[in-house]
Amino acid sequence: MDHLHKILDDIPGQVRPGNQVDVDSFLLARNQEIQALLKEIQTPKKCNKMIFQRLPKKMRRRVMSTTVKRMPKDLRAAHKKSIEKQINKHVRRRKDYRRKPKSRRLDYMRRQKNGKWLETHIWFAKRFHIVLKDGYKLPKSSHDKTYRACYRAIGNHCLAQDVSYMSCIELKGPYDQLIKGLMHHVNQDCGRTFKAKCYEQGTREGSICMYKNGTYPHGAIGRVSFLWDTCVKDKMRAIWIWAEPSIYSQLAKELQTTFNLKQNNSDSLESGPPVLKKPKLLEIIKSSKNTVIPTVQTPSFVNSTMEMTLLKGSLNRLRITGPLSNSVLSRILYPAILVNSKKIIEEKWWSSHLNNLKNSTDIQTKLWESLNGADRPESYPANCVIGFHTIDPRLVFPMKRTKALPISKDFLLTEDYSFQLPTVASVSKIWDSKVRNRSTQNKMSNCEINKLRSNCVINGNDKIALDEHSMSIIPILLIQRPGQYHPITRPGYGSGWDIILPAGWAMPFWLGLIMNGCQPGGLRETTTMILERCLPRSDEPDTDAGNLRAMLEKEEAMKKHFRLPPQMRVNYIKLGFQTPFHCPWDILCNEWMLDSNNKFVLRNIKLLAQLQNLTLNLKEKINLENLKSEFVDLQTCLVPIRLQLSQKGILKPNSHVCLPTLDDLNNIGDKSNLGPLEKMHKDLNAFKRKVYRLEHKKLLRSLRRKRVLEKKKRNILCKRFKLKVSPTSQIVKEYLNQMKKLWIPEEQTPLKHSCSRVILGFSCNSHFSFTKSKYVGIGYMPGPALIELFNLWSESKTNLPYVLVRNPSTNNYRYALLSITT
Repeated sequence: MDHLHKILDDIPGQVRPGNQVDVDSFLLARNQEIQALLKEIQTPKKCNKMIFQRLPKKMRRRVMSTTVKRMPKDLRAAHKKSIEKQINKHVRRRKDYRRKPKSRRLDYMRRQKNGKWLETHIWFAKRFHIVLKDGYKLPKSSHDKTYRACYRAIGNHCLAQDVSYMSCIELKGPYDQLIKGLMHHVNQDCGRTFKAKCYEQGTREGSICMYKNGTYPHGAIGRVSFLWDTCVKDKMRAIWIWAEPSIYSQLAKELQTTFNLKQNNSDSLESGPPVLKKPKLLEIIKSSKNTVIPTVQTPSFVNSTMEMTLLKGSLNRLRITGPLSNSVLSRILYPAILVNSKKIIEEKWWSSHLNNLKNSTDIQTKLWESLNGADRPESYPANCVIGFHTIDPRLVFPMKRTKALPISKDFLLTEDYSFQLPTVASVSKIWDSKVRNRSTQNKMSNCEINKLRSNCVINGNDKIALDEHSMSIIPILLIQRPGQYHPITRPGYGSGWDIILPAGWAMPFWLGLIMNGCQPGGLRETTTMILERCLPRSDEPDTDAGNLRAMLEKEEAMKKHFRLPPQMRVNYIKLGFQTPFHCPWDILCNEWMLDSNNKFVLRNIKLLAQLQNLTLNLKEKINLENLKSEFVDLQTCLVPIRLQLSQKGILKPNSHVCLPTLDDLNNIGDKSNLGPLEKMHKDLNAFKRKVYRLEHKKLLRSLRRKRVLEKKKRNILCKRFKLKVSPTSQIVKEYLNQMKKLWIPEEQTPLKHSCSRVILGFSCNSHFSFTKSKYVGIGYMPGPALIELFNLWSESKTNLPYVLVRNPSTNNYRYALLSITT
């Protein structure tokens, strides 16, 4: 090798390899290659593809072929030239003009005639199944399969829900008069009432079942939650009562009569979406063009010392559930006191709040900092209320959707705050209607926010560089929701926070939750949490809302059943199931020696706890006479129960809860025995249905012949006309109604002994529990039926509270464990 190098050194013009390079020639060669590559990229190839077709498939959109702005910025100019060169340009069809509304807001108001929208409705309508419930269009479940994902989010991550359909009633007046009037609608046996000391200062939210004036235990309205204001001026207090839309109007009317209030303005009690003509809608749009959101009507009712205001639609409520709820809150909230902006200082109410309540803002900032730690929502005091004043959450959005995780692994919440919060921590200006309206009016549009984001640099939540005119302060309330306390299953399951916001701010906060990794949920997830945690519902069988809901569900199930052809329908007569689509509490209560007109659900906490202890200690003998003497109310009430299948099987709504025999209880240990079978009943109406169907067909044939003959007799010159209503429509309606009665008879035989096993009650709602890995359900049972069940358990050898359950579409009984809901 050295000999070769010597030869190359001796030859003139030769360069030894590896020692030196001609820089000019090397750069010239590389420059020519780069220019060739750039020329190849920039010159369009001879092909029939458009510019947008050169994009990867994941970036293509169908709209790109006609809309230039949908393309990436660097390709828009070339794409625009290619569209202009097209011979056959896209011509918009006339029907496209007809379909597109002239005013989008006008179209939205027209579409709200049947059901009112939430502020997040358009976001949900693209991703969720929407249902009409209680006058609202609400999201039920996602288009994707997210049932298991939502359960995991509740247990391990964070689930977000919009519960703004829950409406608020505000009462203002002297504290003594408020307590005196409200105590007529509640009872201390059902739990802590409005005058409990833990709720009096306004640092905790309470919940209780309300009744009509002085009718306890009858005349239940439903379950509500309430919150006292922390501000006290001349012994004047304010309270917010939150209720579901099914009981909202009834509760407002009851409070109006209790406090003897008269309407202050001409607004109606039920402020639904206005049904207006087109010109009036256009006037409303023109008048509200400058505002971000139209003003919400809040009718008020007054007397000499008190005032009741219906805040329906003026407050939003978002709900987050899961162990990462604290981390999500720390990302979307940013204290306004930490931002230095001239726009904030100009707000008079904010400057006065800082001067008067400096201690309050300091404590709230410390609590916000504790959200970054490893503390879970259940670490905070149960049902605690934290006031807060935050900036626009759109200013602290992450660049892309990320999962919010705790920044610190330490527990940052101090021990003093883990048991009870000071009163100043719950202070918030959201109680002031003027401040709420001002924060709504000062809301910036998304276009303005995007311009500011493009001009400013935002680095996390600690340093925010913003323009002086980009600030708006939003007063909010954070309400902690405790999870379940049973350490055997999942302690803390279902814990989280509720965020109360002014009107117009639901969508920015909702997008903040989604961008920080929250799993969106709907009504299905609310029902799932109720059944998993065995919580009481607001529409129970003894309420007007519960009866209305049962009637609507029965009508829908009947329509769905009779939409099927006769050979595809379940024959409930043969199965011995008289009421497959509803729970006839009136009939069952009468047969168990109860007055159906005065039936009520037992809500006495002490009695329910004692009954639950009896079901857990079945080894001890139960004296029925002492049981009847101790529980006098048990003879005239419905007892809420919880069912859990002991083996495999499905539990459907409206299922029978039946009394097992001693042989059934003795055969429980046999694994091959899934449960007894109901003998098939005789269908006495089968022959009647067959004869009636044939007679109906003969009648229609004869009527058809008459119509044909009448047409022939008519004059040929007579103008033809089409009848809007068929002449046989009334006959067909009568036939269908009669066939429904033959399939499901209205004249019911005694319900209690209609099967081989005595019917004790019904299961109203059920679902598959991931916690138990079995089907669970919630139902009710008359008190005498429960006493009969205790009698059977005392005679049997089993130490567990077993009952039999049968679905409407089967003749197979299943074993289930019963417990009393407390």
